[in-house]
Amino acid sequence: MKPIIFNTKMIKAILESRKTQTRRIIKEYIPEDAKWGYTFFTPKHHVSFRGIFDGQYGEKFYKLPYWIGDILYVRETFANTWTPDGKEGFVYKADGEPSKFPYWGNANQCKDEVWIPSIHMPKKAARIFLKVTDIKVQRIQDITEDEAKKEGIKEKASYNHYSQKFFNGLDDNYKYGFGKLWDSCGYKWPNSWSGNPWVWVFEFEKIDIGEVHGE
Repeated sequence: MKPIIFNTKMIKAILESRKTQTRRIIKEYIPEDAKWGYTFFTPKHHVSFRGIFDGQYGEKFYKLPYWIGDILYVRETFANTWTPDGKEGFVYKADGEPSKFPYWGNANQCKDEVWIPSIHMPKKAARIFLKVTDIKVQRIQDITEDEAKKEGIKEKASYNHYSQKFFNGLDDNYKYGFGKLWDSCGYKWPNSWSGNPWVWVFEFEKIDIGEVHGE
């Protein structure tokens, strides 16, 4: 079982069943005008890209980080808790600061910066499990309104009604909100929204822990 990281805002969207897609940057170089798909020669769990590589037309294969049917455990910002009898538990930042525990904090029992970054969350602390249901590839700016909504985005105004009328602005839309969210993650060009990077698109469904263990 592989891990996948989400920030607190997106964890809330998953818990509220608003988020069923995620996009991850393809780190390898891909030509701007490349075509992607699957060919007879495409290895399992890979995608084929055809375009100009090293000055000549060719085909390269890129391995997907996740595949259809994979079950992923979600890493999120968390903290350890201890009950009076010494039992360890976990609380999650997406739920807000807990009040029912007599003490909560990090593994060093230090009350400063008690939230532990998601990248350090162990599998045993996971409470959210996702099953990959579909995969595709696209440039980030090719996301549609419907897809942006599936990313957990709430409708966001890009310009007001008058700018749309007189300056060809945009109405309230999910795609604009997603672009703002993407850049808020700190991506630098060419991985920023304006850089229009190639991304993996994973569609998923949230599953019960009983399904994870085959119960």
